[in-house]
Amino acid sequence: MRICGISDMHGNLDFSIEPCDVLCICGDIFPLEIQNYSKPCEKWFAKEFLLWCDKQPVKEILLIGGNHDFWLSRHSDNAKNECLKFPKNVRITYLQDESYEYIDEDSGKVYTFYGTPWCHKFGDWAFMPETDDTLSYHFEKIPDNLDVLLAHDAPYGVSDVCLQDVWWNKKEHIGSKPLANAVAIKQPKILLHGHLHTTNREKELLEKTSVYNVSLVDEKYEMVYKPLYLEI
Repeated sequence: MRICGISDMHGNLDFSIEPCDVLCICGDIFPLEIQNYSKPCEKWFAKEFLLWCDKQPVKEILLIGGNHDFWLSRHSDNAKNECLKFPKNVRITYLQDESYEYIDEDSGKVYTFYGTPWCHKFGDWAFMPETDDTLSYHFEKIPDNLDVLLAHDAPYGVSDVCLQDVWWNKKEHIGSKPLANAVAIKQPKILLHGHLHTTNREKELLEKTSVYNVSLVDEKYEMVYKPLYLEI
């Protein structure tokens, strides 16, 4: 089965996905200029984003929120209902601390996915609890024996050192320690994340988990990266 991973589109829909089975979108989908406003976000989600999704040559799309996705954090039920209006061509599923099973039509094999949007606290953003204890509570829900974990944040110590030369970058590990702890225990086969735009684009390992950054933009929000494709 072939999957694609992307994240941090920030409203940019001027690209297409190659044919694959499952497209995994790891959060921060909304345009920056409307991210704080519910009505424009709801309209953009239904009239632009989902229509873009439905045009992609994939069988299913799994979506989670990110720290810029305030509308998803406030209106998750609305997001799920909008997704249910499709499939027209593509089945779209919004996951918020939820599992999903994909059954490969050819082999009959079941692949398990799980989506979690939570990030460690560094400002007043969506999906950012005040304490690591709350983060750990959310991440404890991640099940064992996952094929693919969709997370927005990066795990601490792996795929979490930004490489672009910007004023705030101290070239230090800045990922989530509660997420790293959970991944070390649960050991999903693959972890896809975004949030930190310019960390290493190659596979890194956290215990037995292959970790990939799938952000499409750099630290200046310019689209410079390509979608990641994996055979699993």
